[in-house]
Amino acid sequence: MSQSDQAAHAENISSRYIRYLMEWCFWAVLIGIYYQQTTYFENHIENYDFGAAGWPRVIAIAALLGATFQLLLQVHTLRSGLPFEETERINFRIPARDWIHRIAIFCWPFVFLYFTPRIGAYVSLPLFIFGLLLLLGVRRLKPLVLVVAVVYGLMLIIFTRYFYVALPVGAEGLFYNINIAIIEFARIGR
Repeated sequence: MSQSDQAAHAENISSRYIRYLMEWCFWAVLIGIYYQQTTYFENHIENYDFGAAGWPRVIAIAALLGATFQLLLQVHTLRSGLPFEETERINFRIPARDWIHRIAIFCWPFVFLYFTPRIGAYVSLPLFIFGLLLLLGVRRLKPLVLVVAVVYGLMLIIFTRYFYVALPVGAEGLFYNINIAIIEFARIGR
């Protein structure tokens, strides 16, 4: 490797440090704003010691820990020495089909948010998880069913049975009744 290649490699690594740190700062500011917004609904809830802002704050702290862990992994990867590759300078072209697929993955949560108030979170969440798995390329039936069942079951146990989080139950009559039945089922024996 020539001296100019080594200098370019060192510059590339230092720019990556800056990029990773800026990315972490972006997430930290975004999470800080989210955490600050929880003060607007900090009310005491009977039978729940943490109040209304308890679980959103836990999510904010977990997200900050995740962002910090990602930063540490990225810095560790850079310090362990990335191999210098000439291919890093080449611009790769992404096909239009891949762009459409990425846009669909990005838009899918917004579709979920649009339909959740209408059909309820307890009906829309398994559909959202199933659709997201399909968009991410999972095609075998067993992993689809197991992931939906485990994630949905954990959501029911954590948010409905233990934290008593009031998720939307839907505005449509049939979906409202289905959501209420799911809530009653999740709270059996409580």
